[in-house]
Amino acid sequence: MKRFTLSLVLSLLPFTSNAALSEKLRSISCDLSSLSLQSQKGDLSAELKRLLDKADPDIVFLQGALDWETCERICALHPGLKVITCSAFQAQPITAVAPQVAILARDKATLSWVEEFSNGNAFAFALVQAGQRKLGIFSVQTRDASASGAATERVLTEIKRLQSFPKNAPDSFLIAGAPLSKPTLAAASFESIGADAAAGGKIARSEFWASNAGFLSRPRSYAVPGIPTPLLISDFDSASSFSSKLAHQNALLFPGESPAPVQAIVQPQPFRFGPIALTVGATLAVLLILAILLRPKPSTALVAINAQGDPLAGPQKLDDQTRSNLLTWFKSIFMQRLVAERQQMISDQSEATRRTLAIEEKIGQLQSDLQDRIAAYETRIGRLETELATTAFENRDLIKSQIELLKEKVAKAKEEVVYHRN
Repeated sequence: MKRFTLSLVLSLLPFTSNAALSEKLRSISCDLSSLSLQSQKGDLSAELKRLLDKADPDIVFLQGALDWETCERICALHPGLKVITCSAFQAQPITAVAPQVAILARDKATLSWVEEFSNGNAFAFALVQAGQRKLGIFSVQTRDASASGAATERVLTEIKRLQSFPKNAPDSFLIAGAPLSKPTLAAASFESIGADAAAGGKIARSEFWASNAGFLSRPRSYAVPGIPTPLLISDFDSASSFSSKLAHQNALLFPGESPAPVQAIVQPQPFRFGPIALTVGATLAVLLILAILLRPKPSTALVAINAQGDPLAGPQKLDDQTRSNLLTWFKSIFMQRLVAERQQMISDQSEATRRTLAIEEKIGQLQSDLQDRIAAYETRIGRLETELATTAFENRDLIKSQIELLKEKVAKAKEEVVYHRN
């Protein structure tokens, strides 16, 4: 049976320009559903506080939280955060623990509610003021991948209802949380950017989708010790309808961090001899030693003669044996060095191949995302052209302007495809 929980908070005063949230926002999506009950009741404050202090988020999207008190404990870790809304769903059976969905933010919401559309699959919504725009934010929670389609349709239905509000209709939308249906959201003019892997090689389960708001950087997966699933962090500009030009390439950085090329200049690596330099140096050293050992000796004025009239050959034989041993020793060292350098070169070649394949995989993913965006834009253009053919005269200019805007987006996306291919 479908259960619906609604917690509506209406502000008595209209939106003003003095909102606590700016146009540029930092958001965190955190899935706690993989944590045990004991872990959520335990003390994660140290690690989570460290992340909140570094990231300094404006909005925190929670999925799988234990209850309102858990959200309050998280807010206490970072000054300024407050619980906007949190669900209170009942589990089936009653003895079980139901995962709750919540939104935390620096500012109060004009209105907010939560809804459970199937067992454990739910969303929390809040309308906040970000600069001059009204921003509608969703925290989506699903129990398994099979619920992504139903969750996507339910959220889009809610968005259409919100857009029809005579007052407090959102100007922009931001969806965070469980993976949703990419083709459906792309067709509805939502944009997403894939996240980079966390330090442990894991990618966050959460996703960010924006409509009439742009990404400022590539989302970042961040592993918090004690939480099995990495958190997802991203920056947005609610005042822009497009993502920044370098949002797909530039990863999100915390204060004090530098991009890899800049960091290499600020903190140069110590000089190290490469394999070729070491080989050349070893060869020159061997040749120099051989030249010293094999140089001709000056002739002596006196030559000792034994009883048979032959030169005394003892010292000369000893010198030849010493030279032979030294040559054998140097050959052995030289061969060992060559083998070691060859193994190092093979290892470097394997690492370069691995990195090249990883870069090609990222470029392929970027191209796939861009193709999805282009397909969504072209679908929207087709719909608008159909509406243009049947609409009244007074609405034609508006639809034409929308078509031109979408064509510009298509051209921009195609330029990005060409750029990534090159």
